[in-house]
Amino acid sequence: MKNQFVHTQAPRGSFARLAPVALLTAFFAAAPFHVALAQVAPTLNSAQSFAVLAGTPNVTNTGPTVITGDLGIHPALAVTGFPPGTVAGAIHAADAVALQAKADLVSAYDALDSQGCNQTFPNAADLVGLTLGPGVYCSASSLFLSGTLTLDAQFNPNAVWVFKTGSTLITASNSTVLVINDGQYCNVFWEVGSSATLGTTTTFIGNILALTSISLNTGAKVSGRVLARNGAVTMDTNTVAITACAVPPAGPIPPTVGKDFGPAVIDAGGTSILTITLSNPDTTDAAITSLTDSLPVGVLIGGSPVTTCPGGSVSADTSSVTLTGGSIPAHGSCTVTVPVTSSIGGLHTNTLGIGALLTSNGPNAAPAVATLNVVVPNSPPTLVKAFSPGTINAGGVSTLTITLSNPNSLPATLTTPLIDTLPAGVVIASPSGADTTCSGTGAVVAPVGGSTVTLPGTRSIPANGSCTVTVNVTAPVAGNFVNALSLGNNPPAVATLVVVPVISPPPGNTPGLSLSKTANPTTYTSVGQVIVYTYVLKNISLHYDQIICSRQDHIIRRTCRCLRTSRAGCARHTSACGC
Repeated sequence: MKNQFVHTQAPRGSFARLAPVALLTAFFAAAPFHVALAQVAPTLNSAQSFAVLAGTPNVTNTGPTVITGDLGIHPALAVTGFPPGTVAGAIHAADAVALQAKADLVSAYDALDSQGCNQTFPNAADLVGLTLGPGVYCSASSLFLSGTLTLDAQFNPNAVWVFKTGSTLITASNSTVLVINDGQYCNVFWEVGSSATLGTTTTFIGNILALTSISLNTGAKVSGRVLARNGAVTMDTNTVAITACAVPPAGPIPPTVGKDFGPAVIDAGGTSILTITLSNPDTTDAAITSLTDSLPVGVLIGGSPVTTCPGGSVSADTSSVTLTGGSIPAHGSCTVTVPVTSSIGGLHTNTLGIGALLTSNGPNAAPAVATLNVVVPNSPPTLVKAFSPGTINAGGVSTLTITLSNPNSLPATLTTPLIDTLPAGVVIASPSGADTTCSGTGAVVAPVGGSTVTLPGTRSIPANGSCTVTVNVTAPVAGNFVNALSLGNNPPAVATLVVVPVISPPPGNTPGLSLSKTANPTTYTSVGQVIVYTYVLKNISLHYDQIICSRQDHIIRRTCRCLRTSRAGCARHTSACGC
């Protein structure tokens, strides 16, 4: 169907000519609208079970309309479009049930018509943007809706709204009727003096009782009833569902509790504000007996608590906060707030159980849960590296060890390969001996003769631990070779390999060592006498060397080691012995 704004009384205006609307809007903007509760919900009797009821000539439908409730027509009997439409109820076409429902519809219509108006709108008024309390609202002409109308029950579940038009009721596309603050859809009634038309995809609440006909354009939804006394009901891919009034609960309604941390994520040692919200849906104040919230292990009170609950007193120790006395306003709420902190990383869930809040209206019937996420910033892994031995002859071999340490409580997995580039002049030795103790897969890549050592990005450093990468290196020429490697933002790890040259002795200089020994005294004269032997080792070669020497005689047996002697120098070893 096309969605269009059709007026049965053209001289009374259109959406393009709604001059009275500005006056209406200004009136409601000036002050809140309060009315006497003269409105009464009519008794529908047998018409109560009907979602759709028509007079003549027919009920028609296009598309997959869904009707929850009965469908009826009287005195005509033509019902078309079901299927594709569906009816979750009975279809009564010109039968005795439909006849009685029509009679009860007429009685309900007349009961609405007899009610006095609490407020009369200008002719052709648009209800868009208004928030209306319970009452009887009238227009001698038409009523329009081009957007959202809000009906505020003011926390009275028995609140009733009656809208009376002398002519038509028309809504624009995407218009909406909302009912808030405990209002019930079943208590909204629209008495229409001629015909009602709901625009495309309108979301409508209430029972439409029209003198003539009712048209629902494509996609319109009605929570209520569409009851036409004399004319047709026309539908196109709609939803119509009857609503029943709920029985108000006996006695006071218990309060509810909510809670949250703000912010919900903090760094270790940071502060979040815990807010506990106490809400009272009842019509009477809820006197507070007590409320105690114990924080989860690892979360501590970080400041003084505050409450907005009138007359309440709030206190806190290191890990809990308590509210005593005061009240929660009727249909209102109040809060308890307190700073909290934690140095322990992880998720900390804070729960207020059922019955934690005790009031004159009863305890809370549902728990309140909030979670604080404490993040411990990760420290980046560190690197240390060393050559062993740190000094070698040219062409000798040293083992490079790279130690990776992780100070965090979780393993640190490399996101990219770790590559150490050796200084110029140093290369991978043969055999390379490349290996790692870091967990994961993938071998250390260190090609013989190459200048890089690569630890795959699939490897990990253990939590609160370390692992190593080792490889043999060599250098054919002498020099001091500085190897630096960075990881993240940490200072680089630095190690120095010292390579000394191998120098051949000059002609006539025989490489090797000379050994001389002297004794003091030189003559052995008695048992127990002490003789001091002095050994002189002389290096007559021109390079550093490690020398193992031993001597043996018939008085004592002793082996001595000269670990290193200077080039063309000597080392002296003196010992005393007795016999």
